[in-house]
Amino acid sequence: MVKIFNLDFYDKNLENIKIELEKDIDENKKVRVYTPNVDHIINIKSNEKVFSKYSKAEYIIADGWPVVATAKVKKTPIYKITGVDLMDELLKLADKKNLNIFFLGATDDTLKKLKSNIERDFNNINLINYNNGYFSEEDNEIIVKKINETNSKILFVGMGSPKQEIWITENIEKLNVNIAIAIGGALKIYSEEIERAPKFVQKIGMEWFYRFMKEPKRLFSRYFVKYPKFIKHFIDEIKE
Repeated sequence: MVKIFNLDFYDKNLENIKIELEKDIDENKKVRVYTPNVDHIINIKSNEKVFSKYSKAEYIIADGWPVVATAKVKKTPIYKITGVDLMDELLKLADKKNLNIFFLGATDDTLKKLKSNIERDFNNINLINYNNGYFSEEDNEIIVKKINETNSKILFVGMGSPKQEIWITENIEKLNVNIAIAIGGALKIYSEEIERAPKFVQKIGMEWFYRFMKEPKRLFSRYFVKYPKFIKHFIDEIKE
């Protein structure tokens, strides 16, 4: 583990995390997986509640080049592993082991497309269950019960950060899943509602700009209002 922004970041590559998560399932462990990017770090640094929930995760994995660059400057390198790539590996794992999985978040339309696409690409996942992310606090226990009744081993939560991480941390003890992963916008990518950047764009660290060009109205504030705030956190971090 590497400590950056007061969080213990996972410092191995995608192949390693895949092996470790499979072992967690085999040993019937219960783990939380969070994949912070710059937007998450800004929320964490400005909100103690978000930090307290985030820091409890068993796996905190860098999903963003600025976070990886911060670690590199501090001479404590970590790997960039996107939520989409990790979701893909977990789906392969579920396919390999004939697991039940559950998706929580997004809309029913998105989830129906997601389920159809996964069934198209993976033949051996046992059951794919889902519930939209628009439920009241009063319905929370019903949602937890629904997840548990499916006997799902992997729970993908895509309700946006920090809501998804807070929800997982507050409910993890009541859930019977082995892996609860916060994956945000990966649901829309897998449902093919949003096109992911080409591989070469991902490799040069410009996936954020590709996403901005696809959704300028939604992402303008994040990239051009919130992201400059990260510079201060970066400077403070490398001074330590």
